[in-house]
Amino acid sequence: MSKNKSKENAVIEFLKNWVSSDNPHPHEQDDNLVEAVSALLLEAAMIDGQIDSAEIEQTKHAICSFFDISEAQATQTIQKLSEDAGHKHEFHSLTKQIRESCDYEERIYILSMLWQIVLADDEIDQLESNLMRRLSGLLFVSDVDSGKAKQQARTRLA
Repeated sequence: MSKNKSKENAVIEFLKNWVSSDNPHPHEQDDNLVEAVSALLLEAAMIDGQIDSAEIEQTKHAICSFFDISEAQATQTIQKLSEDAGHKHEFHSLTKQIRESCDYEERIYILSMLWQIVLADDEIDQLESNLMRRLSGLLFVSDVDSGKAKQQARTRLA
């Protein structure tokens, strides 16, 4: 079996497992990683200039699910990052930290969480679309897998 076919099968298996559970692989809690992922999720929620309660709830749920932390911890992280909202987060450093800490499947999962945030208000504007393309590239997730993550996010939100 070729390396690409093996990788494709692994991704397909991951997505099948992901559909059948909230998060097949809760990531070990690392405060820096929690903040990096949370910062990207908040950026996705705020990129269109407005953030609504559905996006905040999706962000909390995503953080709790991926890191297996309490809602109170997720809320505290979101509040801390929101207070720093005046300081733009540097995507390159955040995505580098995620790439170094997470395997390919986990990065696909993070991308799917980002898609859920973007799709939470049932609209994708140009800024959100551009952000997702950029983050997909910075996380080294293929366009095909990004598309699958987007579709899975739509399915989960339905």
